[in-house]
Amino acid sequence: MVAEIKSDTTDCTDGRTCLLEAVDGLSTEAFDIANVIGDWSVRDCLAHLVGWDAWVVNALDRSAAGMALGPFPSEREINDAAPGDWAKRPIPELLGMLRSIRDTMAERVSQMTDEERDQKSMQVEDIELSVNEMLDGLIEHDLEHAGQIRSWRKIQGV
Repeated sequence: MVAEIKSDTTDCTDGRTCLLEAVDGLSTEAFDIANVIGDWSVRDCLAHLVGWDAWVVNALDRSAAGMALGPFPSEREINDAAPGDWAKRPIPELLGMLRSIRDTMAERVSQMTDEERDQKSMQVEDIELSVNEMLDGLIEHDLEHAGQIRSWRKIQGV
């Protein structure tokens, strides 16, 4: 059975919508409760996702300018850097960035040909990925963290 590719631009933005729905209605204080996802608060998790998207948008912009897409920093480097870069922002700004950066990504991808999207042109650590595969990973990443946040909210009654 061949795995279905999920990375069209609709899925890209729908994955983010699912994440944003998971945090909808949280109080400002609830965004900062520790240990929701590992040691991270919801704010840290959202900042982490913005960081990943920022790396991908940067790579796509480099590609559009005729520059090499990568290599990317390691997964650990992105995970360690992202919360520090974005977690200090006010919640409305962070939520706005989560929406706008994914829209920017979907716009960049929509300008690529199928061949460009299928080419293994991105590298995270030792793994070479196509743009479609990277997007699939980001969609799954959003859905994974949305599920974790929903579970935490249910357990905590938040």
